[in-house]
Amino acid sequence: MKKTKLIIEILKLLSEKGEEFLTTTEIFELLRRRGILSKKTPKEEKQERKRLQRALNDLFEEGYVERRFGEHKGKKPEEWRLNLRAFPYLVSYTHEEVMSLFVLTAFVPKWYREFEVLKPALKAIGKFGKVLDAEKKEIARESFLYLPTPTERLSAIEGNTLKLLFQAIVERKGILVTYKNLQKEIFPLRIFTYNGNLYLSALDKKGRNYRTYLLHRLKVHQITKTELPLFYRKRYKDLFFTFDREPFILKILLPADYYKDVFPEYEILLYPTQFHYRVNKDVTEVLLVAYQNYRFASWIILDEIMAISPPNENDLSIAKKKNLRKNYPDLSFSLRENKRRFNLFKKFLQEFLEKRKNLLKS
Repeated sequence: MKKTKLIIEILKLLSEKGEEFLTTTEIFELLRRRGILSKKTPKEEKQERKRLQRALNDLFEEGYVERRFGEHKGKKPEEWRLNLRAFPYLVSYTHEEVMSLFVLTAFVPKWYREFEVLKPALKAIGKFGKVLDAEKKEIARESFLYLPTPTERLSAIEGNTLKLLFQAIVERKGILVTYKNLQKEIFPLRIFTYNGNLYLSALDKKGRNYRTYLLHRLKVHQITKTELPLFYRKRYKDLFFTFDREPFILKILLPADYYKDVFPEYEILLYPTQFHYRVNKDVTEVLLVAYQNYRFASWIILDEIMAISPPNENDLSIAKKKNLRKNYPDLSFSLRENKRRFNLFKKFLQEFLEKRKNLLKS
């Protein structure tokens, strides 16, 4: 049993070091610090070193570890590492999984990859992704380029902020913060991005009021012992800005050839909330879920938009079949209510266009 434990600890240690070779002495010292080996006296140390050497030789003979030098090492100390081919699923991903993970990280803007909370994950992917050589890793990591839109403003976030916030979110704990010179305890719910700015949606502990915080202005102090009831988590988990409470169906008309390169069986989303489109002889109709606020008004403007309008009965029938209330519980399928919300939205759109007109005049 003593020998089995030593072998397991050797394999565990080498798996943690990934592709790095370790000398026998380095392995001995690391296992000694962990209490696996000891060297109370010179005699005991000599015995423990022999135990370690025999275990490493046995692992090498069975193909579980690799030696750097073998029979040709000369006076150099032997170095060891785990043979990943012997443990394809224990300590490494498959080739397809590694490729997918590295490409996945490419979808994260480089700016965000520097967040402290992401670094352990990126390091883990690199550590277990040894079925790809260095060149392939680099290509996969840079296979997607995120180009921010002109309105995005990527802002720096303190290193420990995201780590504490995500910990509090996962554990449904309160967190002590300072925002606009006011210290308070809040329950963080979700972090989301809008125009490159990171926001936090949260409930105030006092009064359970829902609000959003601009993350780079938020100073996080510590996680508290207060726990958020699961009821509130389920109630607010899909809510973002507080004005997103009256969504409605919006129809946008585009030129007929807007989808000229798209086959009917493939759908391209012009908007994340788009749920249907149809191409007619003279126009392309796009149906989406819209919100009556200034941000959404600025969001939908495209240079080729021909018209916007509230839905008709046929549009609402399509919306019902899509089961949209699953993601938009406050959505109404009433024609009258959709027209009311559309008319409110037009005020925000007019405000947006007036500001742009004033900009051109100046």
